[in-house]
Amino acid sequence: MSNTLRQDAIGYWQRMRQFTPNAQKLILSNVFSAFGWGISQTLLNLYIISLGYSNTFVGSLMSINAFTMAICSLFMGFLVSRFGTKRSLILASFITFLASMTQILFPLPPILYTMAIISGLGQAMRNVAFGPFLAKCSTSYERTHLFGTSQSAFILSSFFANTLAGFLPGMFAIYFGFPLDSSITFQLALLIQALPLSLGIVPLLLVREKDQPIPREIPYEVVEIEPVAKQDVRRLLLRFGIVNAFIGLGAGFVIPYLTIFFWDFYNLPTYMVGLVQGFGSLSVAAGAFLSPVLSTRIGKVKTVLVTQSLSLPFLFFIATIINPFIAIVSYLFRVVLMNASGPVDQALRMELTPEAYRPQMSAASSFAWNFPWAFSTLVTGPLFDLGLYLIPFWFTLGSYSASTFLYAAFFWNIEKRQKHTHGHNTNKVS
Repeated sequence: MSNTLRQDAIGYWQRMRQFTPNAQKLILSNVFSAFGWGISQTLLNLYIISLGYSNTFVGSLMSINAFTMAICSLFMGFLVSRFGTKRSLILASFITFLASMTQILFPLPPILYTMAIISGLGQAMRNVAFGPFLAKCSTSYERTHLFGTSQSAFILSSFFANTLAGFLPGMFAIYFGFPLDSSITFQLALLIQALPLSLGIVPLLLVREKDQPIPREIPYEVVEIEPVAKQDVRRLLLRFGIVNAFIGLGAGFVIPYLTIFFWDFYNLPTYMVGLVQGFGSLSVAAGAFLSPVLSTRIGKVKTVLVTQSLSLPFLFFIATIINPFIAIVSYLFRVVLMNASGPVDQALRMELTPEAYRPQMSAASSFAWNFPWAFSTLVTGPLFDLGLYLIPFWFTLGSYSASTFLYAAFFWNIEKRQKHTHGHNTNKVS
């Protein structure tokens, strides 16, 4: 066992040494941006609620944001291809920064709705550009580990931001003498994200778009996944789109409302909500970092299926057992298992897609994920206002189960065919 772990650690380190300077800068940008977004993730919805708005209003804001991301994703693949990934990432960062600051400083309904739309535009551009750029900065040897390390760094930074954010309103309340959990304390805490969001733009300015990975001697055999033939790209887009649609639908029911769920349903104080969010992020980071190791042992498709399937019982526990301790523990286990497959799935998508079509794959995946999310977020707000806090978790359980089943049906034999046809671009999607 110790020799196996040692070999895994050596293999991981060897792959990390392959990361190009561009990849390292993207990860650094991710770390800064994640810290800013982590503060917003914990406090923004609570800030809006503290201003007197309803859960239904919060849901409508998130729905408009997701709907904008979905619609913009339809043409963003073409725009990123023409505009360039580096410039797209920089522009997206500026857009989301300005939108975030405006909605915090001027929280009037028309402005909140407008900034939700503008923020969705920036997020769509970033989502479409980031994956293909990471894939371009890597080879099949280290690509899964690069995606895993990038997501781990992002989420680890979110962990510290989530944890800090939970304490910030109370600290401002004590220091300035404001009432605890008043809107002004949330506003001051949210404004701190301006610094990390600004710093996240700096590494992007230093990126060299033509920087390519340098081939090195690989210490042991690696089975490469060949891209599908061009005539099969549309079918591949459709299949990943269907799977992502069910994930986005299920996520929209509960993910945006988790802070409200723990704050309102279980009456947890704000600092505890921040800790729950923080440890959730830490769990995801661990899963994202370790999932590439699992994928080298059992394959990418099986890694996705195993981790997602094991996450489903914990959703059932949250929906049926009304106990804050069990809910928190189940949430932590669910989030690490469900999200551990993310880097592996993203790497698989990029490897199966010919390079010229990768922005389109990112765009299609983003649209498929965000469009259902935009509608499911509209359902949960009114349910929460009626006191029906557990029903959305049943909807999520059904959607995630359908996604896992379809993933197995669509992709179970992909890697088996790749091993059989290794070295030839004969992979077909049937």
